[in-house]
Amino acid sequence: MNKQLLSSTGLVLAVILFIAFIIVVNGNFKSARVDLTEDKLYTLSEGSLNILSSLQEPITLRFYYSEQVAQALPSLKAYAQRVQELLMEYQRASGGMIQVKIIDPKPFSDHEQRAKQYGLQSIPIEGETDPLFFGVAGTNILDGLERIRFFQPEMEDVLEYDLTRMIYQLSDVERKNVAVMSSLPIDGEGYDPLKGQLDTEGGAKPWAVMGKLREMFNVSVLPEDIRRIPSSVDLLMVVHPKELPQQTLYAIDQYVLRGGKLITFVDPFAEVDVPERDPENPMAAMVANRSSNMPELLSNWGVERHASDVVADRKTARQVDFGARSNNQPIEYVLWNALSEENMNEEQRITSKLRKINVATAGHFITLDDATTKITPLLSSSNEAMLVDKRVVQFRNDPVALLTKYESGTISYPLAVRITGQSDSAFPEGAKSDGGTMVKMPDHIDQAVDGIDVIAIADVDLLDDRFWVIMQDFYGRDLAFNTSNNID
Repeated sequence: MNKQLLSSTGLVLAVILFIAFIIVVNGNFKSARVDLTEDKLYTLSEGSLNILSSLQEPITLRFYYSEQVAQALPSLKAYAQRVQELLMEYQRASGGMIQVKIIDPKPFSDHEQRAKQYGLQSIPIEGETDPLFFGVAGTNILDGLERIRFFQPEMEDVLEYDLTRMIYQLSDVERKNVAVMSSLPIDGEGYDPLKGQLDTEGGAKPWAVMGKLREMFNVSVLPEDIRRIPSSVDLLMVVHPKELPQQTLYAIDQYVLRGGKLITFVDPFAEVDVPERDPENPMAAMVANRSSNMPELLSNWGVERHASDVVADRKTARQVDFGARSNNQPIEYVLWNALSEENMNEEQRITSKLRKINVATAGHFITLDDATTKITPLLSSSNEAMLVDKRVVQFRNDPVALLTKYESGTISYPLAVRITGQSDSAFPEGAKSDGGTMVKMPDHIDQAVDGIDVIAIADVDLLDDRFWVIMQDFYGRDLAFNTSNNID
């Protein structure tokens, strides 16, 4: 038989089989998706899928994009394609609860007018007559409105987070209650959360982290002398606890034992805790206490935040310009560290997706020998870190000397840990009141109901705006640009 004929016949049969395969796949596997991108750009995270599965009412996402204007910007055009395909992935994964509409708001059209009514931002493009729209407006059946005014290519790392957050805010899912307790003015001075503004002029503004929390949760601020944590609180966030009254510690103890979630930031030297200067006593500010801890509780839970040392790490050191102290040249400041994926626990969901965390003069934790709990490091230094007495920073911070005298170690120090498992009360007899008498709650419990769940972080400065966010004017609007994953 002619070999050429056999070869031609085989090729024809192969083509027919391939076409038949495509027809079968299209008919039977329309919902199947394979994401072949290196970073799984179009695969929604488990958190996003959980929120989509909990939707009870439909949500409409209107993607306004001036496609013709964007032709002059190839990089933005490519990003717009990613945004559009990710939006369609939300629609596919929502089971019909999310509808995506792609809209090109032509000049002087009803669509352009509606985009402006939604508060979306248009920007002029050099050489183009028409402005560029590149944002999304989300609505629900109750006329709720959330939007991303303009998609910033610089914010691509948090694109999914921003879209999921918007969907969450439009959903009818009951918000969790987060309570914040702090010795610092983290919520500003005279700030009215109902009005979203300061009641008095000149007061300190809330930290940016508070705005982020309020986007997702019901947030309340608790006094440091509170005697009982409300049972309605789903998560307690304690920032820089300095010499909390014993009754407050007891209240936290009982809250955690009852199953309340706690995240606490305890720091050997908090740079954000700047003491007031006394002109008549300049030394007062220098010797002021800038550390925080909860030793009674932490030790009872199986860990200790080392009291006097800060972690120096040349491997993760940030480049910092100290002016004349560093000859006006950036140098490796070993006490300010940019933690990368190598410093994060990839097996924990909390840290598995993070890429960069900025910390400053951070402390570290030590697991106690008699711990009854499980201590899991979340963030750690490199194994080349060394410890520095915090007094070196407090009284004479010489970045050049720190670098010159740096000696690489061999130990990786835990900077943040998760504490889980069984624990007894740190205050089995109750706590002392201001009058010195012992006070015990009527419903006091001696052991955790279902084990405790606590996250402790040996740094407060990572919450400070300057270590994770930059505010920039974007055509008359203040936009926040994340410089790290600190708040994520």
